Amino acid sequence: MKLPAIARIDWLIAAVLAVMFAAASFWQWYPLQLVEYRTYDLRMKLRQKKPDVPLVVVAIDDASIEKLGRWPWPRSYMADLVNQVSGYGPALVATNVLYTEQDRNSGLEEVRAIRTLAEKSASGNGALLGAITDAEKRLDNDGQLTAAITAAKNVILPLYFTIGPQAAAADASLAPFLAKASRDGGDSARLLQGREVSPPIPPFAEAALSLGHINLSPDEDGTLRREPLLIQYHGKMFPSLALQAALRYLNHKPSDIAATAGKITAGGLTIPVDDKNRLLISYSGRFNTYNYVSFVDVVSGAVPASAFKGKIVLVGPIATGIANFEVTPVQAQFPAVEITANTIENLLNRNFVFRPGWAGYVELVLMLLIGLYLALVLPRLKAGVSAAISAVVLLLWNGIAVWLFSAQGQWLGMVAPSLLLVVGYTAIMSQRFMVTEKSKELVESDSIETSKMLGLSFQGQGLLDLAFEKFRKCPLNDDTVKDLLYNLALDFERKRMFNKAAAVYEHILTAGDFKDIRERIATMKAAGETMIFGAPGGRKEATVLLQGGGAAMPTIGRFEIQKELGRGAMGTVYLGKDPKINRMVAIKTIRFDEVDAAQIDEVKRRFFREAEAAGALNHPNIVTIYDVGEDYDLAYVAMELLDGTDLCDFTKPDSRMSPADILRVIGSVAAGLDFAHSRGIVHRDIKPANIMRLKNGDIKIADFGIARITASSSTQTGMILGTPSYMSPEQVVGHKVDGRSDLFSLGVVMYELLSCKKPFPGDSITNIMFNIANKPPLLLTKLDPAIPECCAYITHRLLMKDIAKRYQSGREVMEHCKLCLQKLGGA
Repeated sequence: MKLPAIARIDWLIAAVLAVMFAAASFWQWYPLQLVEYRTYDLRMKLRQKKPDVPLVVVAIDDASIEKLGRWPWPRSYMADLVNQVSGYGPALVATNVLYTEQDRNSGLEEVRAIRTLAEKSASGNGALLGAITDAEKRLDNDGQLTAAITAAKNVILPLYFTIGPQAAAADASLAPFLAKASRDGGDSARLLQGREVSPPIPPFAEAALSLGHINLSPDEDGTLRREPLLIQYHGKMFPSLALQAALRYLNHKPSDIAATAGKITAGGLTIPVDDKNRLLISYSGRFNTYNYVSFVDVVSGAVPASAFKGKIVLVGPIATGIANFEVTPVQAQFPAVEITANTIENLLNRNFVFRPGWAGYVELVLMLLIGLYLALVLPRLKAGVSAAISAVVLLLWNGIAVWLFSAQGQWLGMVAPSLLLVVGYTAIMSQRFMVTEKSKELVESDSIETSKMLGLSFQGQGLLDLAFEKFRKCPLNDDTVKDLLYNLALDFERKRMFNKAAAVYEHILTAGDFKDIRERIATMKAAGETMIFGAPGGRKEATVLLQGGGAAMPTIGRFEIQKELGRGAMGTVYLGKDPKINRMVAIKTIRFDEVDAAQIDEVKRRFFREAEAAGALNHPNIVTIYDVGEDYDLAYVAMELLDGTDLCDFTKPDSRMSPADILRVIGSVAAGLDFAHSRGIVHRDIKPANIMRLKNGDIKIADFGIARITASSSTQTGMILGTPSYMSPEQVVGHKVDGRSDLFSLGVVMYELLSCKKPFPGDSITNIMFNIANKPPLLLTKLDPAIPECCAYITHRLLMKDIAKRYQSGREVMEHCKLCLQKLGGA
């Protein structure tokens, strides 16, 4: 039997969507996988619980750096820690501080040279030789740490691999300490390959109990969800530091390891892994979930022995500037040492997250069933019933997937089946609705009442042209129809479509005079010729407000225009009112009249994409964007109305702010920038004019994203975005920029607020850009010795031309501003 045409369409839609989503899931299409990762991260937060594991982290923290001095420390400090902790009876000590080169100590070399001369001297003094030997031992930091590791007998040290194809086959001449830390074999097709190895120096490695690699393996989106437990190097499998620690704690050795497809075993321990022998880390919580003690407290004896007795002691940095922080599902800034702690907890407590071998088959079968439901069942149901059943199926599947993950650690893909159901339901119901509406329009096209209702509906949706088309089908022998048309003409007036408003009035006039339409026709024609915003020719004097003509309140989008606040290079700023919630807003309009017609569509797409990204920023130090849209002849951005002033006035000597106030301003701006940068959004035009200081003291970053938005309608390909004096070296040379470019611009602002001078002056844009790219700024303390040193340090670090030496995040700037405020007594 031949199926009806509409049924065949349903079948086709369901089949195409099912095949598309099944293929995207099977081949792990990146956009789909990215959404799946986001649901994974949300589910991971449901698994968080306080860890129960015999482990303590000795943290190289900011307090230790402040008391013991700049990093790197003399290795005798680590020797003191190992000696101190080993006396407390720990199960083992593991550190992720990598010592790959010998200590460079010029004093030690001089003492050794003197000892050699003394030994060769015929009249050598035994007491002198003894004193020289004692001094040599005190200066030999490597010797002290080697002795401490040897005496402890339970220290595990880190090594690091450069990942890549191996340059040669198995090497039987590997150092004995590498052979002791590894196991022969392993499937090279499934294991990550190490091209080069960076082990500790031989004295440390030979004295250590074992070695474990500290390589991490982020996913495609940069988030660390897995740890490679084994890396193959020259025919041997090297366990990670976490796996080595867990094995040694359970009295196993690397020789006990067996790696097969989907699992790693060692004695009674079975670990589920992925196809690259990577373990999905089950995070116990945010940073500082585990038991932390400060390095300086341990070496000073302030921590009792009971804190270490029988436990795994993990030593690693968490201090700003030296710690390796990773993006994880539970936190964007997460120290590597606690990642290792989480992995050890997972191994010891068998707290695993894994993807079952049957997961892919279940997802495939489910998508097949959903496809059959869309093709066979959905078309036979009423709209309400089909919506309810689809919602139940959606909630049931996602509920099962969330429960299996949070309670059992089993990861099933939620996104592909859910999207198939949602997209399929929407597509089939939409096409059925369009078919129904089309047939209904054919039957009722001549109905006057239907035309009125459709016209009112279109008018309510802002589709004024379609509303006029429907109203024109109604005879004008009824004042009710004339009233409808009259109100429609007023809506055209409010939208500044004066010629169209005149056309509606003229249509009414064909049935005779009505109200004041003759006067309005004259006003509209005059307005259409002289008062349309963005008129041809780009007349700067044009405005959206009628100068004395028309009684209708002009609008942009849903906002009623109250008055003009000012004009800029890209458009006009108005005071607007949202009539729905009676809120006053600032409306910035953007003109596209100077854009090439062939590029207008792409420019508008970029405009709305950037505006949408800026509108997603909800932070107390960022001006809120309420709405963005396109209204007839212009695009607009409606944003928070601020009561304050920008920082331009405070760059003048007679209105200069105090250093404490400047630190509060810079810290607030850094907080807002850090929030935006964490979401992948860069301002690109940080300057005093874009930083507002409100009357209540709050700081707001204005025009977030507007620099890129306005550039979409004004710049040509390859042009640089930003204000010259505040641009970063990356912007000057035309390289791709990230959040650190904004931090450089913030440094220029801070320099100017502190000194009332620009760090990179010049008599032309070319000179300014050359100075930014090549010349260092004059030291602030030379310009004005009264400027606090901590303020000068923050400013000059922000102005580092080498992006790697600059602050890496706004959070670092904010923390240093707080520390500087404390030193100034302004906290």
